[in-house]
Order: sequence, then C-alpha cells, then structure tokens
Amino acid sequence: MITVLCVLSFLVGFDLIVTVPMLPAISESLNINMEISGILFTSYALAYALFGLVTGSISDRVGKKKILLAGIGVFSIATFVTGLSNSLFVLIVFRVLAGLGAAFIQPTVYSIVGEVVAYEQRGKVMGSVTAALIVPTVIGIPIAGFITDLFNWRAPFFTIGIIGVVMLFVAGTLIPRFELTSSSSVVKMIKKALSNRTVALTLLISFMYYGGLEAIFSIIGVYYNQYYNLSASFIGGILLFAGFASVLGSIISGKVMGKPHNKKRLLLAVSMVSLFSILFLTINDQLLYVSILLNIIWSFSYAFGQNIINTYMSNQNDQIRTTVMSLNSSAMYFGATVLSLTSLTLLNIYSFMAVGILCAVVYLVSALLTFKLQAR
Repeated sequence: MITVLCVLSFLVGFDLIVTVPMLPAISESLNINMEISGILFTSYALAYALFGLVTGSISDRVGKKKILLAGIGVFSIATFVTGLSNSLFVLIVFRVLAGLGAAFIQPTVYSIVGEVVAYEQRGKVMGSVTAALIVPTVIGIPIAGFITDLFNWRAPFFTIGIIGVVMLFVAGTLIPRFELTSSSSVVKMIKKALSNRTVALTLLISFMYYGGLEAIFSIIGVYYNQYYNLSASFIGGILLFAGFASVLGSIISGKVMGKPHNKKRLLLAVSMVSLFSILFLTINDQLLYVSILLNIIWSFSYAFGQNIINTYMSNQNDQIRTTVMSLNSSAMYFGATVLSLTSLTLLNIYSFMAVGILCAVVYLVSALLTFKLQAR
C-alpha cells in the first residue's frame, strides 16, 4: 500500500513539472507565444492550491478511498486529454482539471499514511512519500524531454494518463476503506482546523518554506547563466545533483524522526541552514563551485524540513487529518505562486541579491514561527 501511495505522489509531482521541458514544442506546434504558454505550469499549481482548500474536508466527510479514487480518475483523464488539445484554452482547462485531481490525491495520500502508520514510524514513511513527490524534479524533466524528442509533446501526457488509469485499478484493489472521521460541514471542518494553533502556525510555515524554495528555483537557471555563463546542459547537471540532495534529505529526515528527536528543533535548524545557504548563494557571483555546494546544501535542508512539516501536520487532529493535509498543500502552492512571482519582479527591478534577501527574510519568519510550535 505504501508503494502505491509513493507511485501516486510521483505522478502528481511529475504532472506538475512535465510542461517545463515541453514548452518550446507546445508553442511551436500550436503557434503560441512561449511566455504565454508558461501559464500551463501556473494553472496546474493554482488549481491545486484553490481546490485543496476544500478537497481534504470533503475527503474527511465522504471517505478517503472514494476521494482518492475520484481524484485519480479526474487526474488521469484530464492529463490524457491534455495530450489531445489543439488550443491554449483547452490546454489550460484540462491542466486546471488535472490540478483538481492532484488536490484530491496528495492530501489524501498523506492522510492515509497518518491513518495506517504508527506514530514512531510515521516520519520514516512520510519521508518516502515526500521523496517520491520530489523525485520528478530530478528525473522527471529529462524523462519528459526524452519522450518529447522521441515522439512529440503529447506523448508524456498520454503516458501519465495511462499509468494513472492503471493505478486507479491498483489503488481500488489495495487501498482499504476507512471509517468516516467527520460528519461536519466542510466550512466547520476548515474552521476547526484553523482554530488549532499548531495547525495555523504550520500552515504559515508551509507558505513561507515552500514559497522560499520556488522563489529561488524559478530563477536558478537564469542565475547560473548570467553569473557564470553556463550552458543549459551544465545547469541541468547541477540541478540533477541538487535534486538528488533533496531526495536524500527527505529520506534521512524520515529516518532521523524515527528516533526520539524534537521535530521543532530540527525544523528550526534546517530553516536557518536554508536561510544562510540561499543568502550566500545569491550574493556569490565569482566562485562557481561554492555556488553549487550552497545549492546542494539548500536542496538537502529544504527537503529535510518539508518532511518535518508534513509529519507535523499528519500528527494533528485524527478526525480532520485530510482537511489539515489539504490546507497544508494549498498553503505550499499559494506560497510558491506568490513568492515566485515576487522573486521575478525583484529580479527584473533589482538583482539576484534582492531575491536572496527576500528568501532570507522568508526563512527567518519561518524560523521565528517555528519557535511558537508545540514540541512534538
């Protein structure tokens, strides 16, 4: 069952980034301006963030398995049909629907882990699920690019859609039915979640933490190109190593949290590591290998901390666990949207250092909020 949950996480993460290497091919095929076609990434992420506000509460009220299967169905069909699209409007519509399906899948996956895995082992398993979500940033982009070059830009969508349909039947067979955890209205469940001080604080931390990641990630290629005049393949190699560091950070975080460590102190520590590594990264414009090292350290510490946040959330109120996890996912994607747009604006007006300061402030706020969390 955990393997099934990891595969579903991988598909959600893969579908998020799949358009990145395909934009030139999509733009040429449909005669769309490449800058405009970039909205495909944003439409998926925003749909996830918006629908994620309510999908968890619906899951707690209707049943985790029903919502998970419905999400896989919508996600798979929407992604497959995206490959049949012949206009930007149709592409956006089905990317939004795919984001809706993902918003049903991922919070439910996290919630099921919290439901079936003992507290002592939960961090370890959550680390595996989080790593599966991150792995596409390592291998997903080259895989999507390879499939596109071998066939066309439609093929990756068909591939994800078909695998999704297969996983629909697998999940239907292997995932058990869970008892309904709440009969309250969606609004009441969201209010109950937000009235929990730890949940509210962790949502703010997620907004800052994931937003800080995307604020840098969205411009890191430009950074390496402008400061060091690196080629696309060289930059891709750097990001590949950074991606492996993220996966490693997630896995090690899961193993460490299986021991009697204070999650609050660990989260505070990695928030500070992220703060200084990003700040020094954007300040440095002379020493390439120092920049690469800082990038790898930041990637490791980010993934380490993100798994702590996910585990923190899964340990909250059992009756509305999926509500909490979906709100957490929404906070992450809203943070990614807001702070990545802010970083692009700062880069156009000022410099990379301004983006580094923005991220340093974001992680400082995240660290200060961590002080107020209950020790768990």
